[in-house]
Amino acid sequence: MTLTVLLILLFAAALHAGWNALVKRAADREMASISVALGGGVVGAALLPFLPPMSAAAIPYVLGTAVVHIAYYWLVARAYRGDLSVSYPLMRGLAPLIVTAVGAVLLGEVPGPLSMAGIALVCGGIVALAFEGLKAGRGGRHAVGAALLNAAVIASYTLCDGVGVRVSGEAATYTSWLMVASAITNLAWTLRRPSAAVCRRVLAHTGIGLVGGAMSMLSYGLALWAMTVAPIGLVAAIRESSVLFAAAMGAFALNERFGAPRWAAAGVVAAGLAAVKLGAAG
Repeated sequence: MTLTVLLILLFAAALHAGWNALVKRAADREMASISVALGGGVVGAALLPFLPPMSAAAIPYVLGTAVVHIAYYWLVARAYRGDLSVSYPLMRGLAPLIVTAVGAVLLGEVPGPLSMAGIALVCGGIVALAFEGLKAGRGGRHAVGAALLNAAVIASYTLCDGVGVRVSGEAATYTSWLMVASAITNLAWTLRRPSAAVCRRVLAHTGIGLVGGAMSMLSYGLALWAMTVAPIGLVAAIRESSVLFAAAMGAFALNERFGAPRWAAAGVVAAGLAAVKLGAAG
C-alpha cells in the first residue's frame, strides 16, 4: 500500500461519491441509477477494442458480479429515498468489515494489528456519519433497510471482483467487460416488462447515465487495479472514504446538515486511513 496507491484510491473515492450524488439529485432515482449502469456499459464497450484480451478464467467472475449488480442498483435507488448523508455511509461503511472478515478466511489476507485497527476506525467513523441524520429521522425505515442490505451486496461483489481481476491479468479489460455485462443484465431486468414509458424514463437520464457511468467505471477500475497490488480488505476500506466526499457533497450541494458529530466522525475516518497506511507500510 504505497502512497501512490493510497492517493489513487482517494481519487477513486471522490469519483464514486460524485456519481452517487448525481443519482441522489435526480427526480427519478431508480431510472437514474439504471442509466448510470447503462452509461458505464457504453463507455466500457467503446474501450474494449483498444484493450488486451482477458483471461477466460475471469469470465465467471464477470458474469457473477453482473448479476449481483442488478440488486445493487435497485437497492441504491431505494436507499436514496432517505438522505444521501445517511444512506451512503450505512451502505459503504459496513461492507469493508465483511470483506476483511471473509477475505481473511477464504483468501488468507489477514491484516496486521495496526491495519485492522485502521479498518475498524474507518468503518466506525463512516457509519457514525449517519447517526446524526438517523436521530433526526432523515433516513426513513425503508431507505435504511435498503442501505443495510446493500452493504452485504457490495461486500459480495467486491470479493468476487477482487479475485476476478487478479485472475484476469488485465484490470482495464476486466473492468470494461464488467461494465458491459452489468449494463446488459440491468437493461434486461429493467425491460423485463417493456413499455414505452420505461424507455422514456431511461432516455430522460442519458446525460446522467453517460457522465455517471464514466465516473463509475473509472472509480471502480482504479479500485480493481489496486486490488491486484494490495489486499482486498485494505483497498475496500480506503475506497469507502468516498463517504467523506459524499457527506461534503450532501452538505454543500444538497443542503444536508453537517454538524459537529459528523466532523468528529470524519476525523475518526481520517485517523483510520492513516493507521491503514502505516500498518500496510510496516
